Amino acid sequence: MSWDFLYIKRQSFQNSNNWGVLYIKTLDDSWEKISYTYELPWKTNESGPLINKSKNNLSRIKIGSYDLKPRSGGPKGWRLELQSTGHRENIQIHRAHKSMAIEGCILPVHFNNFTESNISKGDAVIQTQSVTLMQEIKTRYDELSQSNTGNASISIAAILPAIVTNSALARA
Repeated sequence: MSWDFLYIKRQSFQNSNNWGVLYIKTLDDSWEKISYTYELPWKTNESGPLINKSKNNLSRIKIGSYDLKPRSGGPKGWRLELQSTGHRENIQIHRAHKSMAIEGCILPVHFNNFTESNISKGDAVIQTQSVTLMQEIKTRYDELSQSNTGNASISIAAILPAIVTNSALARA
């Protein structure tokens, strides 16, 4: 049995938009906005040149719910890997690199686009802030895993979860 932990509300699904909003379960069982997300855009499986392709020439992870497995070590540090994703393997939620280079994973970031945020790919603050966000996610994971059994899970959709705190809506 799994327990709700993370929720991604994408701005859209089947287009070139890379951005979403990441919500995290609170200790009182509601949802709180923690960050934005950056991931590959949707890519239909067409012949011809593939833009923003992943390692296996497919696009972002499909909408759905997935169990999460914590991983650690290596340059990405502590992270969460989505389980049983079907068309993709090794999809992880991990800290962003300042280059914002991705091969299919989901990056928690503190901004929701490059145009309005005055942040450019390559800015060191991208990685610094993303490391901080991953530490917040790990801390909450550690807290919630003590009172829950089974695996944490993530739901990915294009709508908000049923219960969102008022403070989360104000920050959205």
